[in-house]
Amino acid sequence: MRYSQTTLISLAALICVACGPKAPTPQDPVAPVPESDGAALPAAPTPTQLAARAAEAKALEVAANFEPIEQYADDIYEGPALMASYQGETRGGVYEGYGVLTLPDSGVVMAGLFANGFLNGPGTERDMQGELFHEGMYIDGVPAEYTLPLDQRSKGG
Repeated sequence: MRYSQTTLISLAALICVACGPKAPTPQDPVAPVPESDGAALPAAPTPTQLAARAAEAKALEVAANFEPIEQYADDIYEGPALMASYQGETRGGVYEGYGVLTLPDSGVVMAGLFANGFLNGPGTERDMQGELFHEGMYIDGVPAEYTLPLDQRSKGG
């Protein structure tokens, strides 16, 4: 009995497939996350957080066009004489507009909309490594929610 070369190759291929690795077996299904488990999903950012992120992005963009202004900020922020470095818009030597204020002595970087020398409006506060401390609205360099009376803080405004 003579087999053609094509027939022999086909027969060898079938034997190899039969002896080869086994087909994958189905694994146990992954249990679905219950819809009531709110901790599994990250919370959607609030409009205030979105505004703060946009202000930070704008401040970083604007700051890239300015040389740093370095000065002592002991009369601006509480505490010992803090060295400050500011890059951004100014008016009459005062932080006014979008900018980035770095306070290396305290390890804080504030970015956003400045007015009267302080972060006033949307902005963020990060440590020197970029970890977020706060994002939201600021009033005279302080997060707005800290300026509310105590009885209104828990109500959110």
